[in-house]
Amino acid sequence: MKLNLLQNKIVLIQDSYAKLLSVLIPELESGRVPEALDEINLFWIRNIDVVQLYLKAMFSGNESYVFTAATFMDFDDKEHLPFLMIGEKHILDDPLNRYSEIYNKISNSNDMEYLYNQIRVTAKDNLKILKDVKNNILILPLRILNQSSTYKSLFQIGEQAFISLFDEIESLKDYFNKCNSINDIMRYARKDFGKLVMFSESDDESLEFEKRYEIALSETHYMVDSNKSDSYNFFILVFGCIQQAIDIIASCIEYGCIPYIRYPVAFHYISLLSENMTDIEQIIMLRYKMSIAFVVYRLCDKERLATVSIDEFLIKNQEYNFNKRLFCTLEQNGINERNFLGHTVTQVVIDELEKFYSILNNKDTDE
Repeated sequence: MKLNLLQNKIVLIQDSYAKLLSVLIPELESGRVPEALDEINLFWIRNIDVVQLYLKAMFSGNESYVFTAATFMDFDDKEHLPFLMIGEKHILDDPLNRYSEIYNKISNSNDMEYLYNQIRVTAKDNLKILKDVKNNILILPLRILNQSSTYKSLFQIGEQAFISLFDEIESLKDYFNKCNSINDIMRYARKDFGKLVMFSESDDESLEFEKRYEIALSETHYMVDSNKSDSYNFFILVFGCIQQAIDIIASCIEYGCIPYIRYPVAFHYISLLSENMTDIEQIIMLRYKMSIAFVVYRLCDKERLATVSIDEFLIKNQEYNFNKRLFCTLEQNGINERNFLGHTVTQVVIDELEKFYSILNNKDTDE
């Protein structure tokens, strides 16, 4: 298939997806959530061959970023703007395509209603992106494509990563045989256990681990089961994060792209796990560009980015090329994919952001 024909097919798929969501959103509002999810899954299954071909033939590259590990992007909160500043090609890994899996695991009615509300929010947000960002961000189900063929091996890698948090535990079976309470968990935990495990964005590493775990349980009541052991609930809290991180890494290797991560917990586990994969050349660049994108996201002022219309933002960003200027400046400061962990990049990013804010507001700036 010629590349221009493939590009046109992807654009048509985006248009069709927007029309489908427009039809399904009233159904979601009326409570027909499972049926709507089935329609979305069927839509992507029908288009899976074209999507996979596009990802491998046209999307792959070190300037291609996928917005992932998120329940939705949040167009109204301008989350698309910092994403568009980094790289040249952009995909939102469709969160709706993963909700069926979550739906099938939930039995509590209160949790189900929370999930239904989240699905409605995500569907509406997807539609805004499709209509207002004009194919500058494509919505495609990147992770689910990789998951279907490699789930078993990913689970095994995740199991090994989880077990590596402990000493003298050889397998998940061994973990559940030896551990029941939080005291059992701490008895077998590695010395650096507290630094390796992260429960939430507000997780305070200075607290005793038992206290951190207690707080995590109270904050994630929809995930854990108070009637089950600490070993079970700890596994649920941590193993899911590890699996998500491995899934993202595997998908980005498969399709040759960079993960754009805004949630610190996801960033923590992807960074932690990829640290042991640097024998893969692509991982070296992935870690660097993912980390710089994360810093840009944490430091940028979205309100200052939104002082112009989306069309003007896109034009000025293309003309100024914030992404290229930022990485050139990092290189000039001796910072690259091989040594970035030994440098503080904060001030470089702040300075480059200030220059871009000035460009958006038509102020003179040094180039």
